[in-house]
Amino acid sequence: MSRQAPADEQATALAHAAAAGPSMHNALPWLFRYFRRIRTFEIRADFERTMPHSDPDTRGLHIGCGAALLNLRVAVVHEGWYPETLLLPDPRIGRCSRACG
Repeated sequence: MSRQAPADEQATALAHAAAAGPSMHNALPWLFRYFRRIRTFEIRADFERTMPHSDPDTRGLHIGCGAALLNLRVAVVHEGWYPETLLLPDPRIGRCSRACG
């Protein structure tokens, strides 16, 4: 992303674009956080939105989160920035590479 952080309205618009991603039964199984200081979005699975009968292994939940991430990346590129994606926890060290709050 550029050195300048997106304005609050832009960050909100980016999250809305990401939330347009498909999810099983339109459950929207993700949570977004935006950290302005480090210009970072965090997407986490919202396990309170699981569907134990339709998706007992939460595979659909994870696919939906991936779709939201892809939409976020496309929206960020559309704004002229270059997104970088990091998977946490860091699989190389088996724990979060920064505070996972």
